[in-house]
Amino acid sequence: MSFILGEDRNQISLFPYTLDDYVSEDNPVRVIDAYVDSLNLEELGFVIYTGKSAGQRPYRRHDLLKLYIYCYMNKIRSSRMMETEATRNIELMWLIGKIKPDHGTISSFMKINKKAIKQLFKEFTLMLKGFGLIDGTLVAIDGTKIKANSAKSKHYNENIIKEKLEYFEAKIEEYINDVLNTTNEDANMKQKINDKIESYQERIKKLNSIKEELKEQGKKQICITDPDAKSMKNNGKFEVCFNVQTVVDNKNKIIVDFDVVNDVNDQGQLSNMVKKAKKVFMDQNVTAIADTGYYNMSEIVEVFDEQTEILIKPQKGKQQKIKSGFDKTNFKYDQLNDTFICPLGYCLNFKWNGKQNGKDFKRYTCVDYNECGKKELCTSAKGGRSVLRFKDEDIIEHVTDNTTKKNHIYKKRGSIVEHPFGTIKRHFGYTYFLTRGLESVNTEVSFICLAYNLKRLINIIGVKELIQKFRGATAPFFMQNMEFVLFIYFHLEYLQLIFIFYKLLDRLMHGGVRGRLAN
Repeated sequence: MSFILGEDRNQISLFPYTLDDYVSEDNPVRVIDAYVDSLNLEELGFVIYTGKSAGQRPYRRHDLLKLYIYCYMNKIRSSRMMETEATRNIELMWLIGKIKPDHGTISSFMKINKKAIKQLFKEFTLMLKGFGLIDGTLVAIDGTKIKANSAKSKHYNENIIKEKLEYFEAKIEEYINDVLNTTNEDANMKQKINDKIESYQERIKKLNSIKEELKEQGKKQICITDPDAKSMKNNGKFEVCFNVQTVVDNKNKIIVDFDVVNDVNDQGQLSNMVKKAKKVFMDQNVTAIADTGYYNMSEIVEVFDEQTEILIKPQKGKQQKIKSGFDKTNFKYDQLNDTFICPLGYCLNFKWNGKQNGKDFKRYTCVDYNECGKKELCTSAKGGRSVLRFKDEDIIEHVTDNTTKKNHIYKKRGSIVEHPFGTIKRHFGYTYFLTRGLESVNTEVSFICLAYNLKRLINIIGVKELIQKFRGATAPFFMQNMEFVLFIYFHLEYLQLIFIFYKLLDRLMHGGVRGRLAN
C-alpha cells in the first residue's frame, strides 16, 4: 500500500516560501497583529524606549505585547516557555518578526508595565462597547478561587501553629529519652540525636516568632511565600488562593471588568464590582445579578439607585427557624404602626434604637410570648422574641421582592458568569497563578481576561472583519472610492490653482468693501 509522503528535508526549493505563506488569511494570529498595531502604547502608559541611546537595543514594545497576547491565548504563561515558543512556532515567528527575546526580557516587560496592562484591558472593554458587543442591560457578578503560587506547608494560622508546636515538643521529649537511654560509648548516636533536638528547637523558635507576628498585626493567618494570599475553601478543601471577581455581560458572555482580592468570601465585593460595571456603562440603566454569597445589606444599599437594579437572594436563616415557620422572613412589618406582626398575629412593638457593625437599627420585642404557646419554637430568649429592623431596610425589602418577581431573569446568572470561568479554568487550564502579590496577580488576570475576550471577539465577528475594524475605516474608504481618489490625485494641480484664485477673489472683495466703508 502506498503512503502519502512529505518533502525531503534536503530538497532545495527553487522558489522558497515566505513566512507569510505559512499563515492563512483567516488565521487568528493576524487579528492580534492588527489589534496591537492599532494601539498607541505610550498613551496607555507602557514604558517606551527610543532605541537611539548609546548601548540601547531594546525590542519593540509592540512585539513583546503581541508575544504575550498570543501565548496567553494558546495556554502558555511561563516566560521560559514563551522564549522556547518564539524559536519554534511558525505563527509566532510571523507575528513578532522572528525576534528571539530571552525569558528575562519577557518577564521584565510584564513587571514594569503592570498598570499599563490593566489599562489595556479597560480600553479593550470600551472598544467592545463601541462595537455594540456589550450593552450593560444585564450583567452577572461572581467570583472564583484560583490557587496562589505558594506551598500549603508555608501557610500558618493559630491552629496550625498550635498543632506543629505540640508535635515538635513531643519529638524533642522523645529524643531526650533516647539520649538518656544511650550509653556513653555511642558518641556518634548522641551527636545525631542532639542535632535533631536543636533542629526542632529552631523550628519551635520560628513558629513562636510567626505567632507573635500574627498577634502584632492582628491577623488570623499568614502565608510565608506570598503574604497577600490566604487559605480559602476551594472545591471542598482549603487551599492557599486568591479570589478572582468578574462582571460578565449577558449579550455575548464577555468579561466587562475584574478584580483580584484576598477576601475569603464574596460578602464585601458587591459594591466594588457594581461600581466597576457602572464606570463602563455610564448614564445607563444596569441590572446586576449576584448569588447569595454576595448578600450584604450595607453593600446593597451603597450601590442601589434609580439606574441600578440589583437582583440577589438573601441567605437562608437557621434551618430550625425555617422549619418552625418563625424565621425573620415570616414576620411582616407594619409601616403605619411601626410594628412587626408575627406568623400567629401577635405584635412586636418598638423597644429601643441600637447599632450593630456600624449600622443603625430599631429593636422590636414581643410581650405576648407566654400566651401564644409557641415560644419554644420561636425563641430561646427569656424576655421573648426580638426582631431587628436596620436603617434602609425598605431598600432591602424592595430588592428581595423584585428578585422574587424577576426570578426568570435571576436564573440566568449561572449561564452568564460560569461561561468565562469554564473557559479560563478548563479550556485554558489556568487553575493556578505563576506570579505572587496582589498587584502582579492582577496583571496576570488582565492577560487571562484579555485572551478570553479576544477569543470571544474572533468567534463572534470573524478574523477578516476584525482586521478591517482594527486597521481603521481609511482603507475600506479608499478601496470603495478608488475612482474619486484617482480623480483628486491627477487633478491636484488644478484644484490648487482654483483654491488660490478663490483666496485672491475673497481678499479683493473684502478689501473693496472695507475701502468703501472707510470713505
